[in-house]
Amino acid sequence: MLRSIIVQVCPPRQGLHDSLKMFVCGGQLIRSLHTTSTVNKYPEPVDPFVNMPKVGNVNTNPTKHQKMVKDRRPKKNGKTLNVAVLGIPNSGKSTLINRLIGKEVCAYSCKKNTTRKSSRAILNDDDTQIVFLDTPGVVNEKEVKRFKLEESLSRDPEMSCREAHLLLVMQDCSNRFSRESIGPKVLRLLCKYQHRVPMVLVLNKMDVMPQKRYTYDLIRKLTCNTLIDGVGGDIKLSSQDPKWNVESYVKRLQKSMKYEENSEGKDEKDYKKMTYQKILTECRQGPVKDDRANELIKGMIGWPGFSDVFCISAKTGSGLQDLKSYIIDSAKPGGHRFHPSLIHDQDPKEAVINIVKSKLLDNLEREVPFELQPKIQYWTCPDGKCLEIGVLIEVKRARHARKLIGMQGKTINYLANIIEASLIDYFDADVKLILSATLPQSEENKMSLNAIRLENRALNSERHRRENDPYLV
Repeated sequence: MLRSIIVQVCPPRQGLHDSLKMFVCGGQLIRSLHTTSTVNKYPEPVDPFVNMPKVGNVNTNPTKHQKMVKDRRPKKNGKTLNVAVLGIPNSGKSTLINRLIGKEVCAYSCKKNTTRKSSRAILNDDDTQIVFLDTPGVVNEKEVKRFKLEESLSRDPEMSCREAHLLLVMQDCSNRFSRESIGPKVLRLLCKYQHRVPMVLVLNKMDVMPQKRYTYDLIRKLTCNTLIDGVGGDIKLSSQDPKWNVESYVKRLQKSMKYEENSEGKDEKDYKKMTYQKILTECRQGPVKDDRANELIKGMIGWPGFSDVFCISAKTGSGLQDLKSYIIDSAKPGGHRFHPSLIHDQDPKEAVINIVKSKLLDNLEREVPFELQPKIQYWTCPDGKCLEIGVLIEVKRARHARKLIGMQGKTINYLANIIEASLIDYFDADVKLILSATLPQSEENKMSLNAIRLENRALNSERHRRENDPYLV
């Protein structure tokens, strides 16, 4: 009996295409090539945001927002400045930018590495446009591999330094383990880019610093007693200074830094005195390679190349007005890059997801928020006044779902309320948020069994109590 089976390998495409078909006929495999003309059976999906009514600001329409971001036509002429914000994880970079912009455009939380990749926030002040580059906390490649982090955490801070006209170095003064020195990963970037961009030290979280009388000594240590283009400050070193002070660092550096032999003396090595001024001179001459930068910053606790220092509290807003005025005054004449109605370049859909993630990180403990994956289900405005957004949180384990939902749904309801409040501020419009969670079928069965066990345990304990208490009827 003759049988014929046709298996199509290539899916149909729009217009002319080559279709490879295999025929199995009488036990023999025959291949033939046909050129055909087909009609696309799967038309491209219609953009749901094309006909969305105008409510709130431009963030409510992601399609319109991204078109404005990608628009490279000349904008208004005036003054402009790119400001990169560097610092170790959880030093307050995103909180500072949100305060300066006046909106929650950068996700932040009490946990480290909330910011996973760089984004731009835009501040427009009359004819001046400031573009803030919010970077992830500076980590090295070893940490990325060890903790399986995204490569953007090690790559984006350095890319932001190349684009910046001004560097703000955030120092967390609330952490007694890290406030006494600038991290070596941050120092390496300062050493590499000293030749092309000015740098400002920003001491953050001054409102929770236990003893503010040590602030002056802290500034002196972090600036190496050198400020304003490498000119030595007039601050006198205290005889009761801690072990990590400027004098002890200079002595260690003089012993460790070795130079090549002079042409006159072949057998003698010249141990020259290395000062901060010489370090700055070398860094300002041109790009410094990674190996050389690591040699220069070896043992350093501060950086002598800062042009100014600000003491602020990004959380309370203390000292921010002076910093904002300084940044605006530092802007240079040039054309604006972004439309004045934009406050950031990130896709609003990603911004909503990041806001949800940040609130999960703030309110759920341990590893639970890191295992949750929120996704947008729908984004509509049916009545032309209120924006309705549905977010589905994918949960992998039943115990994580119990933590997310809480007793009688109190936790997820609280999360929905605070996320909705943040979205109202972000969109400048009324927002109705529907927050839901989903579990794999196997985990749903586990959760149901656990609920049955808990219910049976409660019934058994009640029955036992009634049996042993003679006064209960």
